[in-house]
Amino acid sequence: MTRSTLVLIAACALSACATGQFNSKPGAPATAPASTVNPACPDLARWGAPQLYGSWSFELSALGQRGRMQLRQHPDFAASLRGELDYGGGQRSIASGDLEAGEFNLDESRDGKSLYAFWTGNLVPASCGREITGTWEQVPHAGQPALKSPFVLRRVGGEGSRW
Repeated sequence: MTRSTLVLIAACALSACATGQFNSKPGAPATAPASTVNPACPDLARWGAPQLYGSWSFELSALGQRGRMQLRQHPDFAASLRGELDYGGGQRSIASGDLEAGEFNLDESRDGKSLYAFWTGNLVPASCGREITGTWEQVPHAGQPALKSPFVLRRVGGEGSRW
């Protein structure tokens, strides 16, 4: 073996060790990463609002509610989202929000004037941007308890995510 071959083998071995999970506790077992990333998926941290345009179904599991959400470009802020939500039974809302570094945030209004609820979540890496999970939280109103629920948004049908 030549000297350059040995240097290359050593460099590869060191880089493999450097990419392993760091655990500062001696003798503790290595742990798997918190979320699985599909190598065929795009880098979701680089996504912006346009990648979310389209139809989504949603579920508020703690409230037993399901519905549909349509996301598109905000009419006043090109890099932001505008959403229309349909809870069924005639209950509709509008929402405005953003997607930054994989974090999804929407402000929901039932009357178009006052804030009704917040949606805060993250793109699920293993879903290649076809799923968003997080927390829906109703704004407290006088005489009513504030409601809170985990949510799941799932892209509807074969609509592309533009990646």
